[in-house]
Amino acid sequence: MNKYIIGVLILAGLLAVALFFAPDEKKVAQKQKIEVASVVIAEPVSYDFGSIDIFGGKVTTLYTLKNTGAEDVTILSGVTSCMCTEGQIDDLTFGMHESSGTTITIPAGGEKILKAIYDPLAHGPEGVGAIKRDIVLKTNSTETPQIKIVFSANVIKQTSQ
Repeated sequence: MNKYIIGVLILAGLLAVALFFAPDEKKVAQKQKIEVASVVIAEPVSYDFGSIDIFGGKVTTLYTLKNTGAEDVTILSGVTSCMCTEGQIDDLTFGMHESSGTTITIPAGGEKILKAIYDPLAHGPEGVGAIKRDIVLKTNSTETPQIKIVFSANVIKQTSQ
């Protein structure tokens, strides 16, 4: 019986030590939310794919995100305006449902590439016509807390010749 009590006490002690040294989620979240004054610009801000075939597969375009300030800027999350659109910056991938967890740091004076991916067939074989989609990034910058990037296209059905 004494061995059982000693075992429970040792286990409880180990658990207490593990909890004491575990990363505090609030501290991690606060670290990500530290605001900076650097500005991030996107080049280009908008892009036009022109006419694209609905059955031609996904199309992509790239945007350069430039940190023009003296402090690192953290991209906290990204979201797209439609399920047909995805965004990717390094390990951060997101769609219509806002990303969470992974953050991307753009170093002071540095750049990152945002890849925008559009699936013209996502709305079905009759989903033709003009489209406009948005990608919105949230940052820890007081100057550019949100970065909005836009692309457009005219989805058509290619006729056989």
